[in-house]
Amino acid sequence: MKNDKKAQKLLTDPQFQKNWASHMKSFGPILKDAFAEDPQARVTLCAALTHIVAKKQPQALLKLNSLQKQLVTDADKAAFFFAMGLFCEYAGKYEEMAALYNQANDLNHGFYLPYLKAGKYALDTQDYAVAEKNYRSALRCFPAIPSDKQKQLLASAHTNLASCLVMMHRYDEADNALEASRKVMPLFPGRFAPEAILHALRGQTTPMLSALDSLKTMAPFAYDAIKKSTDKILAHTEAQFFTLPLEEAGILSFWDWFAAEEDRLKTRLNKQEYQAVMSDIGQKLLETFPFLEHCPPVSIGKNDQGYVILLRDLYAAGIAHAYSRLTALCPDEISSRWLFDVVH
Repeated sequence: MKNDKKAQKLLTDPQFQKNWASHMKSFGPILKDAFAEDPQARVTLCAALTHIVAKKQPQALLKLNSLQKQLVTDADKAAFFFAMGLFCEYAGKYEEMAALYNQANDLNHGFYLPYLKAGKYALDTQDYAVAEKNYRSALRCFPAIPSDKQKQLLASAHTNLASCLVMMHRYDEADNALEASRKVMPLFPGRFAPEAILHALRGQTTPMLSALDSLKTMAPFAYDAIKKSTDKILAHTEAQFFTLPLEEAGILSFWDWFAAEEDRLKTRLNKQEYQAVMSDIGQKLLETFPFLEHCPPVSIGKNDQGYVILLRDLYAAGIAHAYSRLTALCPDEISSRWLFDVVH
C-alpha cells in the first residue's frame, strides 16, 4: 500500500507529467495503455524514454532492464519492446532495432511508427514479405484526416509498399499503392523511383525517362541506382526480373569445392562458427554466379538429418533460376548429408 501511494505521488510529479506528455505526443498510441495498473512501472518507462532521447544509454538500459519483470498485458509488452527498439535505434544497432520493433508489431498495437521503421529495415535488407506486412499494418494506423507530417509518412508508406510489390513482381498491386500515395500527396519525390522501374518493366520508355528526370531533379541521391536498374531492365539483364544465362561448368565447380570443403565446413559448424561458414558459402556462390554483384545471404539451420543451408532468392527471377540449377546438379553423396533449401 505504501509503495502504491508513493507511485501515485510520482504520477502527479510535475516533471514526470511534463516528460510523459512529451512522450505521449511522440509515441502516444503505443504508450497510452501501457502499465495502466502499475504506476511505478509507468514512471520507470517514462524515465527510460527520457534517457533514450537524451542519448543517456547506460541510464536508459538500467531502467529498461528493471521493467522486464513487470510485463503483464500485451500493451505493457508492446510498449516495452518499442522502447527497447528505440534504444537500439539511438545506439545505431539497426538489426536489433528491427527485431525488437517486430516483436512489438506482433502484438498488433495501433502505432504506425514501429511498423514503418521495421518495414524500412526489411525493405533495405530485401526481406520484402516482412516489409510488405509492416507497411500494410502501418497504413491501418493512420488517422482518417492525417496532419501534414503524417501525410508525408503516409505517402512514403504507400510508396515503399509499392517498391516491395514491384520486387515481388506484383505490378498491378504496386500501381494501386502508388495511386494511393498520389491521393495523399500529388507530388512526392520518392515515388518517381518505383514509377520508373514499372515503366521500364512495361517497355514504356517515354514515361520512364520522365520519371527519371524528375527523380534526378527532386531526389538526386536515388537517381544513379534507379537509372542503372532501368538500363538493365531494358536490356533484360536485371536479375530481379529476368533469368540469365548460366555456365554449368561453374555450377559443377561449386560442388567440387563443396565436396573438398565438406569436412572442414561441418567441423566449423559443430563449433558453432556459423557466420564464417555462411560467409564462405556466400563468397563461393558469388564466384559461381557473378551477376549477383554482392555476396548473397546464406543462413544455416539443422534438422534430424543434418545441417540445412538456406539460400534466399530475394524474389529475384535470375537468382531463383540459378539456385534451381544449383540444387538440381547437387551430387547425390552431398544431398544425402546436407539439405539445400531455397526460400525468399
